[in-house]
Amino acid sequence: MKLGIIGAGAVGFAVGYTAARMGIASDIKYNDIDEGKAKAQAMDIEDASSFYPHYVKMSWGSYKDMADRDIIVTATGSLDGISDRLEEYEMFKDATEAYVKEIVEAGFDGIFIVVGNPCDLMADLVYRASGFPKERVIGSGTALDTTRLNTTLCKLLEIDPADVRGVVLGEHGESQFVAWSNVFVNNLEFNEYLKQNPASFSRDDVENLVRERAWRVIDGKGHTQCGIGNTVCSMIDAIVNDRKKVILVATLMEGMYGLDDIYLSTPCVLGKNGMEKAIELKLTEEELKRLKHSEKVLKANREKYK
Repeated sequence: MKLGIIGAGAVGFAVGYTAARMGIASDIKYNDIDEGKAKAQAMDIEDASSFYPHYVKMSWGSYKDMADRDIIVTATGSLDGISDRLEEYEMFKDATEAYVKEIVEAGFDGIFIVVGNPCDLMADLVYRASGFPKERVIGSGTALDTTRLNTTLCKLLEIDPADVRGVVLGEHGESQFVAWSNVFVNNLEFNEYLKQNPASFSRDDVENLVRERAWRVIDGKGHTQCGIGNTVCSMIDAIVNDRKKVILVATLMEGMYGLDDIYLSTPCVLGKNGMEKAIELKLTEEELKRLKHSEKVLKANREKYK
């Protein structure tokens, strides 16, 4: 599989290195406005070739050079000096739209995975700029937030994170929320699990910890990396190996949850054709209200910088 990565920063590097370590790509090409950085990241990953499941061809190139890729991950943008991912939309909207159009005009006909923030609005932008069907433009959405929830709960409950099936909905940003009605521990509904295994904690505190976790990492090391790298590569793996795996990702809402004409997260089946099926969860009235609030926030920002 030929993988293209636009943006050779911390996130782009993590995606490329993780893809190489997992053996899910045979050819990885970087692009960055800083050509030297793109070259350096490719060379650094290539230096560990002896430790990958198989040889991975590493290179760098222009937007036009991305035409032959099977999947392109867009990981452009920067959270430096900002406190809300939505601020990035005004900063990087025009550049993202321009390079997506150039890549498509060069002949790219694969799948876009949109990671750059604000990833819901950027996925929406890539969908419109590319002219691709929604199945071939996927946002990373709240997939990472959900893994952060699983990590937080497993520590509180002292269980394996693989046994926690959490759900974070809304934007990948400040209006996200935990859909507690859809949280399970193994095959038990969360409330039932707590009846059998009492634990004392505040659900509001958990939600805040999950929402703020990225900012805590950024405050400490300047960027997030491992969580998003593995999250995106789980998406790539599902597509490349046609796993039909259900992952919480951002897709175009066309009536689900009463939402329309915006990218937001819901469980989706990922396979060789991209986003092959979107699944609508049964939510409480309060959860639906919060989801519609996220829709309102995103649409207001899209309109503001139209």
